[in-house]
Amino acid sequence: MQNRFRGLVAAPFTPFNADRSLNLAAIPAYAQLLRENGVGAAFVCGTTGEGLSMTLAERLAVAEKWMQSTDSRLPVIVHVGHTCLEEARQLTAHAQKIGAAAVSALAPMFFKPRNVDELVDWCEAVAAAAPSLPFYYYNIPSMTGVTLPVAEFLAKAAARIPTLAGVKYTYEDFPDYGACVAAEGGRFDILFGRDELLLEGWKAGARGAVGSTYNYAAPIYLRLLEAHRNGDEATARRLQDTAIKMIAICNGVGVTHLAASKALMPMLGVDCGPVRQPLAQPSVAQIATLRARLEEIAFFDFACRPGGARL
Repeated sequence: MQNRFRGLVAAPFTPFNADRSLNLAAIPAYAQLLRENGVGAAFVCGTTGEGLSMTLAERLAVAEKWMQSTDSRLPVIVHVGHTCLEEARQLTAHAQKIGAAAVSALAPMFFKPRNVDELVDWCEAVAAAAPSLPFYYYNIPSMTGVTLPVAEFLAKAAARIPTLAGVKYTYEDFPDYGACVAAEGGRFDILFGRDELLLEGWKAGARGAVGSTYNYAAPIYLRLLEAHRNGDEATARRLQDTAIKMIAICNGVGVTHLAASKALMPMLGVDCGPVRQPLAQPSVAQIATLRARLEEIAFFDFACRPGGARL
């Protein structure tokens, strides 16, 4: 039952047309770009994919198109989190039907679970809709406001969710993260979710990571991990610092990191279109500034490119 995702898992943007309708036709080339640049899996319809800004029908269609556009070289994890339990269960059942590799769900973020027991209740009901798919709890307190200890969640959920495979852990609580990695002798797959702290996450026991910047900068992170494995910590640190500069540039053009990052994808040959409201789309001038600042750190030398990185 349990999958273990190793290396980089990209969290793809959902391609939209100029009118913000779905652009499913962009997904096959997008999947190819990720495969060619060393990405090991795709986590679709999550935060970066604006999953909660889409209708149920749109989320089903996006998941299906990713499955039609990939193969075993790029397994697909489908995010199924929702504020409505029955729609989360419908997304989960559909993911199993189309052959997804796993599902993941964040905590409901309007009416929130008050304690770990209530969180386990929710996740148990979601996961039960796909009894043969690995289930990952998606811990992202910055978006959900749910800050419950995940190690305690694993301890209580293990006996109640037969498909529990691990956690997508997008938070900076390294003591809790380490406890999750060590839980039950390393039974669970604890995917690290902070790109700017990837090196620290690896040192804390991560062996797989989910992130938005792996969509367009996977090669620099793969070099970082290789340097770390080889004991070249100076090179690993330099590469991580370069990635931090890249992230800061995307944070600094006047829109959200997601909107800026999505706007740079056409520079790499995959136009994912605009973001949906309430996110603001960067202006033409902001995109020009983004490109200029990225060029200053030689971004296009280490960015993803068709055919794979040539470094």
